[in-house]
Amino acid sequence: MTYEIVAKQTLTAEELAQINELVRLCNEHDGIDLKINPDMLRNRSGKHTEDFLCYADGKLVGFLGLYVFHRKEAEASGMVHPDYRRKGIFSSLQRAAEEACKQREIPSILFIVQHNSQSGAAYMQQIGATYEHSEHWMDLGEGGRQTCNDTLRIRPETADDYETLIQLNVHGFQMEEQQVREMAEMMASDLNSRTYLVIVEEEAVGKISVSRKDAKAFIYGFCVHPDHQGKGYGRQALAQTIRLIEEEGYKHVSLEVACENSKALGLYESCGFVVKSANDYYRLNL
Repeated sequence: MTYEIVAKQTLTAEELAQINELVRLCNEHDGIDLKINPDMLRNRSGKHTEDFLCYADGKLVGFLGLYVFHRKEAEASGMVHPDYRRKGIFSSLQRAAEEACKQREIPSILFIVQHNSQSGAAYMQQIGATYEHSEHWMDLGEGGRQTCNDTLRIRPETADDYETLIQLNVHGFQMEEQQVREMAEMMASDLNSRTYLVIVEEEAVGKISVSRKDAKAFIYGFCVHPDHQGKGYGRQALAQTIRLIEEEGYKHVSLEVACENSKALGLYESCGFVVKSANDYYRLNL
């Protein structure tokens, strides 16, 4: 059987539907929940080759997508149809993705592997990728929400807040400023997302972002400046954000948190979030 690898800068509605069906088949077969960042797939900039599709007799049997937030790495997620595994398909997709990264001078790929995927973990070991960290996927349940008070407020960002948000990201996540600026530029085109500043006595002490799509909301980019941590601001900001989302009519709220970040995990659990799955991240230097 002949296989064809197709590299794409943007995806058509038909291709997106094929990818979603392939994800559904793999999830059902393996009992996992693959992370493919569907919003990013739908909103590719068209400037770079970031999606790689493998076809067999016109049928999509493999996919790998790259997600580049800054120049130091590309995240990658992919899968192969259960009936077409052990035929070198994912290796071919990986080589195509590596070449695209090298052309952009991106030095490493961070593969996202669903925690329960034994084949995924085995493949990472085979190619010499190094385990780096894991993240919990959490959904908001029915109980445990915190009441809000007047200690702080959250407000939508404005153009005047750009530099403030940059510095909150730098200090809140201990990231290099250049990486933060690259990520901010990339995320600026995401029309489904909005960032809110956490305000205490007119000072911005933190930030939190929300992506909305259909009936679902996803919380991300949540941090409190180190100078203001340990004062309960994070819990109150999260409670107000949840209330805002629910008042807007969103029924399903999710977020991700590093498994080793027990403090954040405890905060989210106390506000009603429940761990649903986990993703392991493996780095391959190019």
